[in-house]
Amino acid sequence: MMWFPFKKKRFLTISEDALNRIEEESKKLGKPQVLILTLKHDDFGVGSVLVGFSDRIESDSGMIRWTNPSDAILLSFGELKSDSGNFYFYPNIDLEWKKTPKPEIHKIISNYPFSKKPIYLERNEFFQLRPILSNCFQREGVMSVYLENNICQLEIQNLTLDKEESISENILTYLSSLFESPLVK
Repeated sequence: MMWFPFKKKRFLTISEDALNRIEEESKKLGKPQVLILTLKHDDFGVGSVLVGFSDRIESDSGMIRWTNPSDAILLSFGELKSDSGNFYFYPNIDLEWKKTPKPEIHKIISNYPFSKKPIYLERNEFFQLRPILSNCFQREGVMSVYLENNICQLEIQNLTLDKEESISENILTYLSSLFESPLVK
């Protein structure tokens, strides 16, 4: 008999303060409100989550309406908070380093995607990557990188704890910037 694992559906976490802010706006306007969330990218590819209010409609199933349904998938692991009337999105990124059969290959798995399409680059091609990744990989002695979906595989001969921490910090910064692609256009 085969077992088919399933993934629990994730929904954007909304803090108590954010829920209270939605309730305040609903009372102020005299109509139930929902938040409209849009993921916008600037000229450099950095993503920002824009939040606004809208009257609740019949098709709304929760407190969030997505401008683009694909944004819901990407942002579902994050948390929406409110502070002083403003909304803030926190991505809540998880990274897990895994060993591979080859000692020089290191796999990093994230709950956020690194790339939609498979990308393989050698050290002399790192200039094609966003500067945060390119500079880090060159500095830490990465020989090659493979990115696909939520997997990042690095070829690095002598991975130390310091190098692992540095790479992790830079990858967290890259992922929290919500870039459309790891490649520079």
